Amino acid sequence: MESKLPLGLLKRLAKGLAAQFGEDCEIVIHDLTGDSREKTIVAIENGHVTGRKVGGPLSHIVLEALATGYEPEDQLCYLTKTKDGKILKSTTIYIRNDDGTPIGIFAINYDITLMLRSEEHTSELQSPT
Repeated sequence: MESKLPLGLLKRLAKGLAAQFGEDCEIVIHDLTGDSREKTIVAIENGHVTGRKVGGPLSHIVLEALATGYEPEDQLCYLTKTKDGKILKSTTIYIRNDDGTPIGIFAINYDITLMLRSEEHTSELQSPT
């Protein structure tokens, strides 16, 4: 399967979204056209959010979706938790070729940990008891 992944455009989108939403917003681009699922990350912005780097693997959530044998669907606005306890609001968008086969993934992981803590703290402060 030949890669038609528009990597230049995807990298520009990743850079723009990461700049727009700041250092808590990680953008990951995966190329699924290779033989290995262990080295699919071809670009990443704000990799410190999850600790991943270029050359890294697919996440366990994506591996599970691809292993089902069904056509994986985009997953929008779901929550995940990193090994170090960060809470992420995530979106996984599959990039498909003309035949509909997934050839890449554009993933957004936004660290909402501090927002959740702030919300809890504000709620405690507003509580009458």
